[in-house]
Amino acid sequence: MKTRMLMSMMVIALVAALVGGATFAVFTDSSSNTANTFSAGTVELTIGTETTDAVALDNMAPGDVISGSFAVENTGSLELYYVVSANASGDLFGLDADAAVVTITEGGSGVLDSDETAVVSYTVELPLAAGDNYQGVSGDLQFDVEAVQTANHDYVDYLN
Repeated sequence: MKTRMLMSMMVIALVAALVGGATFAVFTDSSSNTANTFSAGTVELTIGTETTDAVALDNMAPGDVISGSFAVENTGSLELYYVVSANASGDLFGLDADAAVVTITEGGSGVLDSDETAVVSYTVELPLAAGDNYQGVSGDLQFDVEAVQTANHDYVDYLN
């Protein structure tokens, strides 16, 4: 009798397990969204060809003012803020207080959208007061353009 009872309990447990297992059966599925590509933008500058007045750069006389310009283009994908600085070296720009002076007259800084261009204009002046010690001297002038993205920070303080 004990065996029968034990056998009956086992059959009941087996039936309960089958019914319970069938009750918990569900359909499942999963999927992935794989079209999430992220990329960083770019800050890139291109400097265009420089143009100057007809006065020869290698034959300045006291009182001459030479005007020039060049283009700055944002070839990157992000809006940028740029600042132009003139770096002059050599005796023409540094013998004494009467040395040649470089002045950026237009476009020395600004904001450019992608594919936008700005013109930077400048003058180089050899003052009338430049004495004989300036005869035959020369100097080099280089314009540096720095740029930084405008998004998400105080860009003016970053470059100034």
